[in-house]
Amino acid sequence: MLRRLPLALAVLALAACGESKPAPTPRAEAAPDPARAAGGGRTLYQGGSWAVVTRGGRAVALKLSGGRWRRDNSGRVAVRILGPRPGSRAARRPQVAIEMAAPSQLAESGLWVDGKELLVKGGGSPTRGTIYGAPEKPLAHGRHVAVGFARTASTGTAVAWTFTV
Repeated sequence: MLRRLPLALAVLALAACGESKPAPTPRAEAAPDPARAAGGGRTLYQGGSWAVVTRGGRAVALKLSGGRWRRDNSGRVAVRILGPRPGSRAARRPQVAIEMAAPSQLAESGLWVDGKELLVKGGGSPTRGTIYGAPEKPLAHGRHVAVGFARTASTGTAVAWTFTV
């Protein structure tokens, strides 16, 4: 029995040596908030290195670069509002549309009304196009905010406008 005791103590000591606390997991750097970078507002879209943020009746396209969201004020992607015209009175289920043009191939676009993304259709060429869509349900009477967004691989533009139902 005495011969087994040192052996048992050695096994317990080795088992205790193998026991350790798990190494702390490195903290992943949290992705910055695009709305905060834009000075507040609501993030309508965030995908890859692009985001669209609205605040009141304004919209901004942001690109993630060097770990920071930066406004794209280049104006290289042109977005023209087709309807409803800003400040106009529209039907309760208005057709919302924009035209977009860029010096290089368009990569992505979208439309929102009151923060809800619209299912869009469209067409055009790689550098010029039109998208349009309508809200799923009729809009309530009052003022509404529409947002259009288009981008290339390197530049983008977001526009916001209001209309009344």
